[in-house]
Amino acid sequence: MPQQDLQPTNSQHPTPFAVPARQQSPAPAPEPEAIQAPKIPGNYSARTNTRWTSSTGDIVSDSYANGSTTPSQDGVHSYLSANHIFPAQLYSTESGRLFHAGKILIALVGLPARGKTHLSVSLTRYLRWLGVKTHPFHVSDYRRKAYSNFNDDIPADYFSATPQTEEGQALRSQIISGCLDDIVNFFEKDQGQVAIYDALNALKSHRQEVAELCERKNIKVLFVESIIDDEDLLRKNINNAVASPDYKGWEPTAAKDDYVKRIHANAPIYETMDFDKSESHLHYVKFINFGERLVAHNSQYGYLINRIVFFLMNSRIKTGRVYFARCGQSNLDKYIDDEELNGEGLEYSDILAKTLFNRLREKRKEDLRELIGTGYVHTPSSGLSPLITASNSHSNSSDNIQSAAMTPTTSTLAHQEQVASETSGSPSASRYARRHLSRQPSTADGSNVNSFVVWTATRKRTSETANPFRNKNITVRERYQLNQLNTGAIADMSTQEIIKNFEEDYLEDLKDPYHHRYPRAESYHDLAVRMEPLLLEMERMSGDILIIAHESVLRVLYGYLMACNCYEIPGLQFPRDELIEISFTPYQNYASRIKIPGVEV
Repeated sequence: MPQQDLQPTNSQHPTPFAVPARQQSPAPAPEPEAIQAPKIPGNYSARTNTRWTSSTGDIVSDSYANGSTTPSQDGVHSYLSANHIFPAQLYSTESGRLFHAGKILIALVGLPARGKTHLSVSLTRYLRWLGVKTHPFHVSDYRRKAYSNFNDDIPADYFSATPQTEEGQALRSQIISGCLDDIVNFFEKDQGQVAIYDALNALKSHRQEVAELCERKNIKVLFVESIIDDEDLLRKNINNAVASPDYKGWEPTAAKDDYVKRIHANAPIYETMDFDKSESHLHYVKFINFGERLVAHNSQYGYLINRIVFFLMNSRIKTGRVYFARCGQSNLDKYIDDEELNGEGLEYSDILAKTLFNRLREKRKEDLRELIGTGYVHTPSSGLSPLITASNSHSNSSDNIQSAAMTPTTSTLAHQEQVASETSGSPSASRYARRHLSRQPSTADGSNVNSFVVWTATRKRTSETANPFRNKNITVRERYQLNQLNTGAIADMSTQEIIKNFEEDYLEDLKDPYHHRYPRAESYHDLAVRMEPLLLEMERMSGDILIIAHESVLRVLYGYLMACNCYEIPGLQFPRDELIEISFTPYQNYASRIKIPGVEV
């Protein structure tokens, strides 16, 4: 990548697109240079921020949302220019392809409700973050484009992999051909590197056709078959599916019944990938119960496909939420001194904990109402057993917070609060509670969908902001990757001092606040690369997570979860009086801001 494209940055001082983390007294500053047209097109992307939910009650709209009341969605399906630069991208090439990996098609295989759409979106998010130009191609999108109203006269057998009517066959052929044509164009015209084909691919003959097409076009193909034999996981996937645009306005029970019909239509004809002669030449991975087990066939993969398989090992269905919060205040707010919280900061930490506990209870009650409304309460009469080949034997226990309404465990949110109060006068009991509720191995964090864990940085005031959660026997993990952006030579300088001592760097930083790096400092790009291990750990976790960190770190994490481009990230704002909630759906993520009462900015 040319040097001007990889100049890293810092957010500790004003730029046209970032509010400084620490406000300084006004100082004379040279007029910032106008942003010039990039030498390589696409490096300077649109700097707009429209990623927040605008609603009523405690949810507040973002000032960048221009008054929109549409729920904010992430950019994972956004169009990418030929020379788009991604947040953690290490270098660029003329072809737009990295790691000497060429063109790769990931073809998903599996019955409905096997999490294929979720997998395609999460994999797209991760690969784009790394700098790999990736796009998901959902066959359902092409069908919705042809029939914008789901109640239109769609042939009844269209949703079968082998329609029996001429109308069903013609429609299915038309939609699949259109999707595959766009995939080829993505590789040949848009310099794409990885395309993800989200379709049933239920028959061996269908998969062979895809393999032959890729062979003619010199495209590597990896089939990923999603297999689910866990009843609970299947129910959750159906619950997610009936919330799709297909069933907007439907009664939950009717939507569930209709979707289960799709499964019944394809289960008898579905052909699993096997080691027999007909498919022994294909490269594929069996992805069982969403990461519980993987089976690879013909595993002579290159570097990029190995990274993809490694991501699959860490991928889980996301049912929890991620919360972002700023750390509390200290007296001087100095980077070098690593100060402790002051009185105001301690008060903030207590209010933050109370606000989050209330939010968790509220959301879990909503989740329970949705489960009851769609008929997915775990009962012998649920009627799902014939759709899978094994009973539910994959439940994981967790010592984290859980909702009693969701599962019959004793480790509930209310229970943990009760344990904390009842054992406060008993040292031995208190030690028992801490040992069993807090000192679990980090690999167990998030293993249960109703779990809750707190992540903080290792710096004092960030870690101390989590003390009210420790006092409730909540698991708190300190992660050095969450330490704020290192400001290097300009640490704790005022804007005037920065201009006086580093005028040239200051002007460069105004041009490119993401990639520019001050002497002995980190850029946002450096921070993004540092964050990758945590991103994979977040993908592995199924429950709720609260991340308490500096604003610079929250910008990068939010950039990953909402697929922001690298020039949006420095301008993202996280005021201390707001708690950010990111929720997950198979197709996209949503972000909301929740007001923290009694906190002044």
